[in-house]
Amino acid sequence: MFNIRQEDREGRYRLVLQGELGVAGAEEQEAAITRLCTAGALEIELDLRELTFMDSQGLRAILAAREACAQHHTEYFLIRGEKLLQKRLFEVTGLLDALPWREPDAEPNGH
Repeated sequence: MFNIRQEDREGRYRLVLQGELGVAGAEEQEAAITRLCTAGALEIELDLRELTFMDSQGLRAILAAREACAQHHTEYFLIRGEKLLQKRLFEVTGLLDALPWREPDAEPNGH
C-alpha cells in the first residue's frame, strides 16, 4: 500500500510518502513530481519518514524526481526516515552524501 500526502506552502510542496515505495508507488510519485514541476513549483520536498519499505524502484523514483526538478529549476530536498534499512539503502548505493537532505523541522528558504 502506498499513499502521498501533499502539503502546499505558496508554491513549496512537501510530499509525505507513506507505506511501500516499490513499482506502483514509484509511478505514482513520479506522476506527482511531474505534475508539480510542470505547474511551476518553486520547491519540492520528499518526506520519507512514513515509508515502511523501499526497493530499487523506489530509489530510482527518488533519483528521477531529482532530475525532473533540476530540469524545471525546482529546488529539491529529502527528509530521511530513521529506519535503519532505509539508511543502509542510501549508504550502500553511495547516495547518503550525494542527495540534498534536509532536517524535518527546517523551514523552506525564500520567505
